[in-house]
Amino acid sequence: MLTVATARELGMSRHAIEHAIATRGWRRLARGILLTVPDDPGRADWINVGLELAAPSGAISGWDAVRIAGLGAAQPPRPEVLVLARAGEHRVVGRVRIRPTRRSFTTWILPGDHPDHPFGEIVCTARAVADTALQYRRFVPVRALVTSAVQRRRCTAEDLIAQLEDGPRNDSALLRRALADVRRGALSIAEAEAIDILRRAVLPPFEANVPLVSASGLLIGVADCLWRELRAVMEINGRAFHFSEEDWNKTMARHNRLTRHGLSVAHHAPSELRGDSLAWAKGVDVWLRARAAELGIAYRPVRDPLVVPAVPGKPRPFVVPDLRSTS
Repeated sequence: MLTVATARELGMSRHAIEHAIATRGWRRLARGILLTVPDDPGRADWINVGLELAAPSGAISGWDAVRIAGLGAAQPPRPEVLVLARAGEHRVVGRVRIRPTRRSFTTWILPGDHPDHPFGEIVCTARAVADTALQYRRFVPVRALVTSAVQRRRCTAEDLIAQLEDGPRNDSALLRRALADVRRGALSIAEAEAIDILRRAVLPPFEANVPLVSASGLLIGVADCLWRELRAVMEINGRAFHFSEEDWNKTMARHNRLTRHGLSVAHHAPSELRGDSLAWAKGVDVWLRARAAELGIAYRPVRDPLVVPAVPGKPRPFVVPDLRSTS
């Protein structure tokens, strides 16, 4: 991409530019902006067009910013790229949407050796995730994007909640729903699906993604689902985490570490949740009833058993009992 102003600075006359357009396959992408190769412009080209037209206040957002952050689905929700601007008018030029906003947004600068956008300005990940979520019409990719952003620590649950509360209400239903998963403690699609199923069952109260710590404060692990009174832990183990023998050995070592502290640990694959969910929930009920009988305590099932943490995404740690103090 080349601006006409830069071309003139490099010594090209207006006639030379017109000649290049006529004979060398150059084309005008927008007023004062040229593509100097015969190929069709790609997303990277349209982003650069948007940054140039929105200069000096433009910043990359939406799916392209999410992908630069290492998140998001392989395919964009819409063909247009999104560039935010702190001033100007809302406009669509080719396949770039330049959207002015009165909402403040923080940015960071891409390095000078970035292959597509050297020194390009890009919005923070939470804003990029929120803007991308507003473009989808299906829940699954929004849930995947939101949970992965928090799980991989690209942003916090509080960051995303702030974006939701400060952003537009139109088209925000899917983002609101996905953030409800995060508020409940889900950090992956499989965990969110498991929580959905367990919430519809009549089971003892449980919590999601609870840190398990020893009496001395040492972190032993994090329970995908925890029944405190029953000292029961459920793990949702996807195949993606067990491709190597090393990963499998780590999982087994963690399992043994938990059981040595008197916890009952059950492992389930995501595929189990997507089959007969009622039968799966019934199996969980049978396991928990047996655990209550083993401990000699009452079994107390309730409707909507999920316990939501007071601080979104930050459940209260569970201090694993010392074996010497348990019966």
